[in-house]
Amino acid sequence: MSNTDTISDSLSRINLDTHPMRKGFTMTFSNRITVSIRWGEANYSDGKTTAECAAWNTDTYKWIHVIGFDYNDDDVLGHLNSDDVAKFIYMASTMTLGVNG
Repeated sequence: MSNTDTISDSLSRINLDTHPMRKGFTMTFSNRITVSIRWGEANYSDGKTTAECAAWNTDTYKWIHVIGFDYNDDDVLGHLNSDDVAKFIYMASTMTLGVNG
């Protein structure tokens, strides 16, 4: 959130999805990175304590591997606990496209 953003501005960049197969949300940050956090039946998640996380360039839709995570030849991270989800969101929000993303 920049100094000129309001809570309303920040919340407008969050999209919620309540479908049982893909429960979760996406967030787009001012650095033009979008993250997806999902815990639905069709995701790499147990539906309760872990979530699936992914990130992409908002403008090009190319996958981004967030620093600090091992992707094991995939573009999506599965079964992250709440601490790792928070770290994923923070790291994605602080990356600079073209430098480390």
